[in-house]
Amino acid sequence: MAGTILLWTAKQEDKMAKQKSKMICPKCGDEMNHHADKLVYPASAQEAEKMDLALGGVIEETHCCPGCGAVASRKAE
Repeated sequence: MAGTILLWTAKQEDKMAKQKSKMICPKCGDEMNHHADKLVYPASAQEAEKMDLALGGVIEETHCCPGCGAVASRKAE
């Protein structure tokens, strides 16, 4: 189990370092805060093609707006 956690952490740090664009709130236009990351398992063949084989899915980022409280998510780049 510890090996899985370490793999997750190393992979996630790499993806976060590559993430360049800040997420902008679709409701009020403020810059959103990164809140959490979640492993999402593929539900279709197209999603399976894009998944990270070591993790068995794709990482989805969740962001929260400090201005209006809206929540939005996107696939990690």
